Amino acid sequence: MSDANNEPQRPDDGLDLTRTIRRLTLPTSAANDELLEDGGTALLYSNNSSATKWAPRWLNQYGVTTTVVQDASDALARARRSQPQAIIVDAGMLSADGQPLYKDFLDAEDLTQPIFVMCSSARETSAALDCDPYDVIRKPFEWAMISRRVKYAVHARNLRERLADGQESLRKALAVADEARQRLRRGESFEPVTGLPNKRKFVDLVRRSMGTVDRDGNALAVIVIGFNRFRLVVEAMGQECADMIMTELGKVLTECLGELGPSTVESQRLRTAAAASIDHSRFAIMVTTSGNQGDLGHLQQLLLDRLARPIQIAGQMVSLSSCQGVALYPQDADDVDSLLQRADNAMRDAQSRGGGFKYYCAETDAAAARKLKIEHMLHEALEGDELSLAFQPITSVSSKRVFAAEALLRWRQADGSYVSPAEFVPVAEECGLMNRIGEFVLDEACAQLKAWHAAGIRLPHMCVNVAKVQLMSGEFVPTVRRILSKHNVSPASLELELSERGVLSGDLAVVEQLKELKALGIRLSIDDFGTGDSAIAYLRDLPVDVLKIDRSYVSGLVDNEKDEALVSAMVALGQRLSLKVIAEGVETREQLAVLRAMNCDAFQGFLISRPVTAAAFAALLIKADPKDT
Repeated sequence: MSDANNEPQRPDDGLDLTRTIRRLTLPTSAANDELLEDGGTALLYSNNSSATKWAPRWLNQYGVTTTVVQDASDALARARRSQPQAIIVDAGMLSADGQPLYKDFLDAEDLTQPIFVMCSSARETSAALDCDPYDVIRKPFEWAMISRRVKYAVHARNLRERLADGQESLRKALAVADEARQRLRRGESFEPVTGLPNKRKFVDLVRRSMGTVDRDGNALAVIVIGFNRFRLVVEAMGQECADMIMTELGKVLTECLGELGPSTVESQRLRTAAAASIDHSRFAIMVTTSGNQGDLGHLQQLLLDRLARPIQIAGQMVSLSSCQGVALYPQDADDVDSLLQRADNAMRDAQSRGGGFKYYCAETDAAAARKLKIEHMLHEALEGDELSLAFQPITSVSSKRVFAAEALLRWRQADGSYVSPAEFVPVAEECGLMNRIGEFVLDEACAQLKAWHAAGIRLPHMCVNVAKVQLMSGEFVPTVRRILSKHNVSPASLELELSERGVLSGDLAVVEQLKELKALGIRLSIDDFGTGDSAIAYLRDLPVDVLKIDRSYVSGLVDNEKDEALVSAMVALGQRLSLKVIAEGVETREQLAVLRAMNCDAFQGFLISRPVTAAAFAALLIKADPKDT
């Protein structure tokens, strides 16, 4: 738990501390027994033959290993080298300067051992006591008693040393614990990846600023910042690179707040500002303002511009578009949680519109509540078999024969009302249900195609829409194989429609899956052609077979020369690339006539039929007369 700035901890510090505490908490008798079991060492300085003979014997019996020294020369140096736990000195031994040797020991500040002085007379005893030794030993020498006194002195010194070691270990442990508390406190307040305040700290800052706002009569703006396609970055580059991106984005936010110089603050009445990282993909900014939305104009544009700049991570350039939601206190909410939630709802509203800056409004809450309700209802719909398929015919322009059906997902609630796919599909993608729903659609479509074939209705193709999250899961190709095998449907009978606006992103993993699907013999089509950003690049790079012109161009085909020119160009482009071209949303004979003149291959729309049930579709195929169209 220590770092480079802390003093290295001795490996046995914890053990010493444990032993010390154990000894301090032992019962008195147990402590004494333990003390008596420990050994010690002593130096005996004496020329007395009786003392040099009997003292070591008795002391050794009490566990004190004793060395006899009869030469007073170099006494201090010897004591310093051997570091005995007790020193016994004959009062009659003199040092080189003629004073009693024991005085040299007592005067040496670095020698802290207990000093015992053996005295043969009252005069020696009095002189020794004046020097304040640990103890004075009087003749006649009772070595049994003396040995016990020396033993206890040794143990007392050992205990003091151990206690001192224990106190030092405790000091170090407390220092480590204090550092751990500081780290924990920092961890509780700051997000480790970006180093910015975390959500808990940000909420505390907002709460404090609310008090200032109440006092000064101004307003507090909370801006929640998210990013389009950030999940795609994580899936494509990994979490480590995503963390590096978040770190760089955090620096950008800090720099933006730092650029709110005095002129900006004064002219736009922006005061306190703080940035925070509130989760793995979102930031938040707090700034006090007058309450006028125009005050945030400079900051808004600064954030949009700076966050849109490419970031180089691991040799790759990553460009993200930010989505920013703003809520104001006290106008929009009167507590921290509601303020942050409403700013987040506004951010998600901006995200659903493709990005940009969005202020909170009551409709934002209503939309968020509706999404939450749809998510809950979707789970129930999957369990309650409320989802079903409708089928719309795709017809050849030249032969007027239906050669394919597009399977379209429908959600009929218990009360008979329908929820539009345009509303529930985006929610399903956000809450992680789209893979399950997409598998349901593919399974039902293949089962229906097999049933029609068994009934003698030879429909060549079944078209099924594919969501982006299905391709990003990495399990889509095995799922397709399994469902085709389950229903014994030929891969050539299946056509997967890839939405240009959602699925096609140029991601290498997606492209590889499309190639695998193509290798199986499955047809691939680009749906909603002309509504994306890089349509022609898709036609060049992806293994597609069919191009479906979006209904927004077909609707103006008769009355709008530009739409007619664009559709004509799309048809020609598709045919030059050997792609089958299908026009969507054909509702009138006039539109069909124009498409026929352009040599468009096929069409679908209300002119032939709305999406209908499987039974109605079968009846349509049986009764259809090409002359009627």
